[in-house]
Amino acid sequence: MVDSDPVFNDVVCGLLVRSGRILLVHRNGTRLWAPNSWDAPGGHIEQGESDFEALAREVREELGIAVAPGEARLLGRLSGSDYDARVFAVDSWSGEPENRAPKEHDDLAWFPEEQLCDLVLADPDLLEFIVGALRHEQGRVLEQGSS
Repeated sequence: MVDSDPVFNDVVCGLLVRSGRILLVHRNGTRLWAPNSWDAPGGHIEQGESDFEALAREVREELGIAVAPGEARLLGRLSGSDYDARVFAVDSWSGEPENRAPKEHDDLAWFPEEQLCDLVLADPDLLEFIVGALRHEQGRVLEQGSS
């Protein structure tokens, strides 16, 4: 007998921001949820993990980078009938992001804000968080330039 109850997904995702651009991953066409769309790297929270521990593990597995405590800040949550996603902005990390999860993602790319409207996002509500992360970085750059 097949269980017809939908699985609830407790997830985290990270918005990496650098030089006015956001890093997104392109979901493979074989993915069950949101195939052929752009998304923030991330994944499921494993039992016993904190949100940050899950984020650090997921970006290490998917992108090969290290994020230390204090380098990520919670922006908010995206929720649906079968998921609850904690969205983090990641302002600094160690290593250069690369696609280490080719079965999940077939591409990754950096996008400036003006290109975001042309993208099909896995969750359209993610756009608000992406723009917020980019504008926060712009504000930090302006502050540093005026000191």
